[in-house]
Amino acid sequence: MKTQVIVSTVDQGILSAFNFALNLALIKLWQPAEFGVYSIVFMLSYVLISLQNALINTPYSVLVPASDNPDHLRSTLSLSNGLFLFILTLICYALLHLPLLQQDFSGNLAITTFFAIRLLREFLRCRWSSELILMPVLVADLLFVVFFLVLMGIWQSQHPLHQFSLEHLLWFLSLSQLLGMVYLLKQEFPLFTLTRWSALPRHYAPIWDQSRWSLVGVITTELQNRGYIFIVGLAFGPTVVGFIQAGRVFFGPLNIITSAWTRIAKPTLAKLHAQGKRQQFQTLTNQGALGFLLFNLVFGVLLWLTWPWLQPQLFGDQYAGIGFVVAQWAIATLLFHLRSTYSAAIQAQNRFKPLAMATIWGASLSLGILTILALAQASNWVIFTVIFGEIVAFGYILLLFAPQLQPRWLPERR
Repeated sequence: MKTQVIVSTVDQGILSAFNFALNLALIKLWQPAEFGVYSIVFMLSYVLISLQNALINTPYSVLVPASDNPDHLRSTLSLSNGLFLFILTLICYALLHLPLLQQDFSGNLAITTFFAIRLLREFLRCRWSSELILMPVLVADLLFVVFFLVLMGIWQSQHPLHQFSLEHLLWFLSLSQLLGMVYLLKQEFPLFTLTRWSALPRHYAPIWDQSRWSLVGVITTELQNRGYIFIVGLAFGPTVVGFIQAGRVFFGPLNIITSAWTRIAKPTLAKLHAQGKRQQFQTLTNQGALGFLLFNLVFGVLLWLTWPWLQPQLFGDQYAGIGFVVAQWAIATLLFHLRSTYSAAIQAQNRFKPLAMATIWGASLSLGILTILALAQASNWVIFTVIFGEIVAFGYILLLFAPQLQPRWLPERR
């Protein structure tokens, strides 16, 4: 598993470095208005991926590795993903034609195509990672980056760079992603013949019994992780939002390791659970949590030791008092990593309903306290509400994971 985690980490690292470099280049190239539209499009793509994770990707990562005869599940979820993308494409294209958006035909087509291909790629990455076959995923992502750079080089040799628009970017990203996953797509076609389209609703129905609760969990997690941005923006204005988000800049890259571990651990834990290897299941989960605990503590100490140099270099005089915000984000990130570790274990047990309850409680209490702080105009403690929500959700998930701690009011362990 160590080799697989390393490959997954390298893959995530390449994509993160590419996205980071792309964002820096676009900030310098575009006006704030155009960069803002780009940011909204990408944020929406992440929301759509969260929906796809709930309905397709997460069920695949926990059900297929645990199955003795997984071909039926592979086919069902592959067809379900095709149907999901088809319906989503139609809805997105129709919504983009609403008069209030004032989008032209080519712009609508570029955005819709980008959404569809990005979600197709995300499913394929999840599918192969769930089978613990990671090198084709790494190669596909490397090809994606290479093809994008080649397309950019060809375009720049024939046009002034200031003519590069959001529409160009979306088409280049879509084409390069599609070219990079040709091999993965080719391997997908045989699955379409294993299940008839007419039988798909009947085959997906048992999966829906759990994925609907995964969907609830996704929605509440999005509210907990991003909901504060909207409330803070309305209550305190964009300046406070920028201040809070600036303090988070150190911790975004840390999630690369979390994603890499979860992508491998979830199918591995699902297989251990299906085989009844309870001790190994708990040991692997606890080892992951301990690793993230130590990693965050070491990172926090290094950040504290280098803060006298980092603060003036990165923030200057424009962000006075941001050290307090950074400290709060350090605690929130640690709790998020620990919660994600044990959440992956609960998902591997196919216990989406009680897991959804954890995020419902966390998000509800977090946003409730945030509303009170907004009314009291106490902007310094905004991130405390995120911390509080993480503590509640993490505590609930720990009770689900450890049967000896479970009180009677919690759902029974299966």
